[in-house]
Amino acid sequence: MKTATNYKHMALVTNWVQAARLKFLAQGVLPVILAVAIAGSQGSFEPIYFIIALAAAAAVQIGLTMFNDTLDYVYGTDKKTTGDKNPYSGGSGVLTSGVIKPKQALRGIIGLYSFALICAIYLSWQVGWELMYFAVIGAVISIGYSTKPFRFAYHGFGELMMFIGYGPIITIWGYYIHTARLTTDMYLIGAIPGLLMWTMIIINEIPDYEEDHSAGKKNIVYRLGPVRTKNLYISSLAAIFIYLTLLIVFGILPAWCALAYLGLPLAAVSAVKAHRFYNNPVKLAVANKYMVLLYSTTMITVTIGYLI
Repeated sequence: MKTATNYKHMALVTNWVQAARLKFLAQGVLPVILAVAIAGSQGSFEPIYFIIALAAAAAVQIGLTMFNDTLDYVYGTDKKTTGDKNPYSGGSGVLTSGVIKPKQALRGIIGLYSFALICAIYLSWQVGWELMYFAVIGAVISIGYSTKPFRFAYHGFGELMMFIGYGPIITIWGYYIHTARLTTDMYLIGAIPGLLMWTMIIINEIPDYEEDHSAGKKNIVYRLGPVRTKNLYISSLAAIFIYLTLLIVFGILPAWCALAYLGLPLAAVSAVKAHRFYNNPVKLAVANKYMVLLYSTTMITVTIGYLI
């Protein structure tokens, strides 16, 4: 009996870990880590604030992932289980397989967002209430991505919202916590994770073209079609390195941030696989995987450039 209970508990934990889709956690926390590296290079670092901000960002990332999955399931956009889908696109599969119910997922989502809200209020109280402006914008983007009345992802603005929310907004928020100031350079640097996220969203949407099209989810691949979206993805990969080069040349990024060029082979492999398998959702997973690796590699190397 005890063994059966332990197995049940382990299965429950496994299901929730699957629902959290931790492979995408980096997109929520690495901009905050980059921001603290920049602030630290300027002589400003608050360890407790950093820990709280990191925890809040992780909670929002997991909550947003689960929230989008739940709404896509409810709206009928996500119908595939984990056995017959690209693991980097669509939902986690826990709702379609029935191991977690929508109401259970919603309770977890509310808990995660509530925790993040408490963290944001505390940091604003300590640093300055101007900080809440960025938190509110981030919350509107996060919640409005799939839910009414905005439903950005369903009206052609999802990719742009992810660029803004996962780029300048979260990066500036993470920087302001330590410095209580805004700079033009931070907006430009914040566009790095934004551009990476934009590119990742594009390749992740291609495998879901048929489902999104039938559900009326008018994202980029719905509007352009898989072939032109694939070409846009490859162009966006190139734009990442062109943008990094410009920031280094104009002195906005330290020269050591050129370490980000180590990600070029990852981008090349992803581009080749996207070109070859854009019409095969399962085989396209290789391109998705290398884009996820490129995101983390670029963010980590740029961060190291500031630490050096």
